[in-house]
Amino acid sequence: MSERRLLFLDLDDVESRHNVVHAVCEAEKHPNNPVLPLGDHHEWDSLQARPWEGRTVLYDEEERLFKSWYAGSDVSVERWWNTGYAVSEDGVHWEKPKLGLHEYRGRSDNNICMRGWGPVVKDLEEDDPARRYKMIVKGPPLERKIRAGYSADGIHWTEGARIDLPEWDGGAPDIVALIKDEQETDPSRRWKMIWQGVLPNNKGGPERVRVKYLAFGPDMEHLTASAHNPVLHPNDGMEQENHYLMLAAYAGQYVMPYEYGWYVPNGTGRFGMYCADIRLATSRDGEHFSRVQPHQPLIRRGPRGDWDSASLVIADKLVEHNDRLYLYYCGNDEAWTSWPGGNIPDDSHWRNTGAIRMSQMGLATLGVDRFTCLESVDRETPGFAVTRPFPAEERGDRLSLNVSDGQPLRSWVEVEVLPAEGDEPLAGFSRDDCRPVCRDGLREPVTWAERRWDELGTDAVRLRIHFCGAVRLHALNFGG
Repeated sequence: MSERRLLFLDLDDVESRHNVVHAVCEAEKHPNNPVLPLGDHHEWDSLQARPWEGRTVLYDEEERLFKSWYAGSDVSVERWWNTGYAVSEDGVHWEKPKLGLHEYRGRSDNNICMRGWGPVVKDLEEDDPARRYKMIVKGPPLERKIRAGYSADGIHWTEGARIDLPEWDGGAPDIVALIKDEQETDPSRRWKMIWQGVLPNNKGGPERVRVKYLAFGPDMEHLTASAHNPVLHPNDGMEQENHYLMLAAYAGQYVMPYEYGWYVPNGTGRFGMYCADIRLATSRDGEHFSRVQPHQPLIRRGPRGDWDSASLVIADKLVEHNDRLYLYYCGNDEAWTSWPGGNIPDDSHWRNTGAIRMSQMGLATLGVDRFTCLESVDRETPGFAVTRPFPAEERGDRLSLNVSDGQPLRSWVEVEVLPAEGDEPLAGFSRDDCRPVCRDGLREPVTWAERRWDELGTDAVRLRIHFCGAVRLHALNFGG
């Protein structure tokens, strides 16, 4: 078998724990943030350049380039809602090519590639080169119509068929995320799309709140709503609002970093100052999602006075590159205190301004597979966790761990191998036989003094993993 990774996105693979907790790992913000520069004062994206309505940043393996389709606007009271195109070799330093495709204030020397906005997918399996890039488009010139967009290069776009689900009742909802699910085995569910509607609120704040719906289909023009909608509703969580989100098929499961919003009752809006960070939900089947430790941010707001001090919005794609996970997000400062529109008091100086406030793109990163971890309850007191049984066909001929914050003689893990039932370790596979794993690494091998993993035979086994100090365990890797 090829390498199989078992992530602790949930606790379904953990049978029992003692002094061990499940935690979300906070992503590290890049020191160059915000990474996408605003345009000059005369340009279309001089005030906002962000992955909000324009939703997608991806890494193009063929061209070895990061590519971004982002939304922008200037300081006028009009909402331009164009999609801009930018590229980067490292995901941090971005260039905006002058495309000459769309006129802005009498000039076409800009990087606007689309009138309208939406999420983008590069489809490597598409036979028609003119349809290699795909977008679900909303916005001008067809304000109330959602439609398909196609491109050979991600720059020159043509519009295709209208997309209209019965649940939309002829409307044009916000399209939140679009993926081609490479791990989906059912071809009729290969394409997945998230859209946003509103439903009554059951807690403080506006009367109606944003709610997320899932649709899937064999392609993006033929989508069917899930029977289990909505897949994310603020009424079911701690948050007062969840706005945009990211959707990614990942290591056999699904991750959904989402905007977790709340109102601070400080008098700056009808309901208070709107604040938001990014938190994590996951799923085993891509249809039923659960929040993971919803009190723990995946991406935290910046401190007061920073460019992202008030609210964050996550882009729709997860980027994996060079053993790092890139999470692009939109950051807003406290000029956005009375957002969204229904929160703006009648006497506010923001009313009727077209929401002229600065909004930019940031980057936060994690190590591969490090969305979550198991760790001791206080990262000091020793503890242990016992896994479910692993049959021989699941475990391969070697075991390695994705661990962080290891340190010799201070922070480490040790692994015992147990039978499917019973607490006594197998001979030669006890804690005393195990060499401590105390280095940071994505694939740190587990070894015992005199026995090898490939000697376990055909019986199912469990693992009892001992934690000492601040070490974090993110994943088990079973090699073949």
